[in-house]
Amino acid sequence: MSAPRETVLQAARELGFDVVGVTSVAPFQRDHAALLRWLERGHQGGMDWMARRPEGRSWPGSALDDALSVVTVAVNHHAPAPAFAAEGRFGRVASYAWGRDYHLVMRPRLERLAAEVVRRLGRSVRARACVDEDPLLERAAAARAGLGFHGKNTNLLVPRRGSWFLLGELLLDVALEPTPPAAGASCGTCVRCLPACPTDAFVAPYELDAGRCISYLTTEHRGPIPRALRPAMGAWVFGCDVCQEVCPWNRFASETRWPELRPEAGVGPRLDLVATLRIATDDWFRAHFARTPLLRPKRRGLQRNAAIVARNVGATATVPLLLERIADEREPVVRGAALWALGGLDPARGRALADRLRTADPDADVRAEAVALLED
Repeated sequence: MSAPRETVLQAARELGFDVVGVTSVAPFQRDHAALLRWLERGHQGGMDWMARRPEGRSWPGSALDDALSVVTVAVNHHAPAPAFAAEGRFGRVASYAWGRDYHLVMRPRLERLAAEVVRRLGRSVRARACVDEDPLLERAAAARAGLGFHGKNTNLLVPRRGSWFLLGELLLDVALEPTPPAAGASCGTCVRCLPACPTDAFVAPYELDAGRCISYLTTEHRGPIPRALRPAMGAWVFGCDVCQEVCPWNRFASETRWPELRPEAGVGPRLDLVATLRIATDDWFRAHFARTPLLRPKRRGLQRNAAIVARNVGATATVPLLLERIADEREPVVRGAALWALGGLDPARGRALADRLRTADPDADVRAEAVALLED
């Protein structure tokens, strides 16, 4: 192992990164071809930004001029929690979002790693820290650097450690010897994740149709969630863990060492649907979910999700708030979801409101929601 590489890897481990590797800035040719096929099939859902400059995502060097190496890191976010119970009031939160927003947690530590590289190598270094939102195929970098392998559920699987990991990268203008890819590890013949998906989002092993994925629908999708997929969301109000929960590799999972990612640092594993639907303003929403991943869908997206889950789990205590959202809410996507939920929780009032809103609501999607409810 080269001395500079070991210096950088050791610094990363001392800063708490659980798995670390190094790869070059050579293009990810195989992953680029897979990305283009995925985009051609329209599997990005509404994430049109994925189609902008796809070649940049596949070439790490495009993120930093003169970059020579990519240090790729993984952080375990797994934490034990009681079995989820909806209790007619709660929605489920994906485990990566239980604590603080990992972007805000990982990026400062990657920047500290950059400072440590400067100190330990004794030279000036140009660096760029990347965490998820940057234009880089993170799983491709992690797999080539030997952190793990691509699973059939499209997650990165770390051998004998599982998939409850968050990824980040530090691009450097320092030439480091790459670490070798993981040898021999794979999913084998296992396909447990594919039929387990509640919305049948896997069109094939290693291929996900994001437009059907609950994680995408509840966090990235901006409009009404397709009616046919709403019951399959079950209790998932933000994200989804099903394809990871059934993965045999996750029997090796250990508990996170990062207190910022633990449930007590954020919203935890479940969300009170009544409290969520009671949030009346965007300022209130931002204050309530500050520094957590649940800011991502904005108030309108999270309340849309909460209304759908309320119907799915029989949360009758939300009916007064659903009525409020239908009457007073300025966001059409919330009004429409609230009307759908009311139609299941209080059919008589739901149909009465739908009969009025099918012509009275100013938004075409809400009017269509009302017509669909009357036709059910």
